[in-house]
Amino acid sequence: MGKVQVNLKLDEDLVQEVEKLVEKGYFKNKTEVFIHALKLVLRYYKAQELREKFEKIRERTESLPSVTSAVVSLHEEEDAG
Repeated sequence: MGKVQVNLKLDEDLVQEVEKLVEKGYFKNKTEVFIHALKLVLRYYKAQELREKFEKIRERTESLPSVTSAVVSLHEEEDAG
C-alpha cells in the first residue's frame, strides 16, 4: 500500500504535547504519534459501529427465547423421555 503525504495545521499546544511524547521515548517521531493516534480513532469508530449493529440485532431478537433456555428445555425433555 502506497503512502500519501497529508499536510495539517494544528494548534501549537497539541504539537508540543506530541513532541513531549517523542522526547520521552514513547515514539520515534511525530509521524509515528499521529499514525498511532489515527489508528486509535479508526478503531474506536469501528467498534462504535459494531456496538450499534449488535444493539439492533439484540433489539430484533429480544422477544425470542434465549439459547440457554432452549438448551435447558431440550435437556429436560431428554431426561423426562
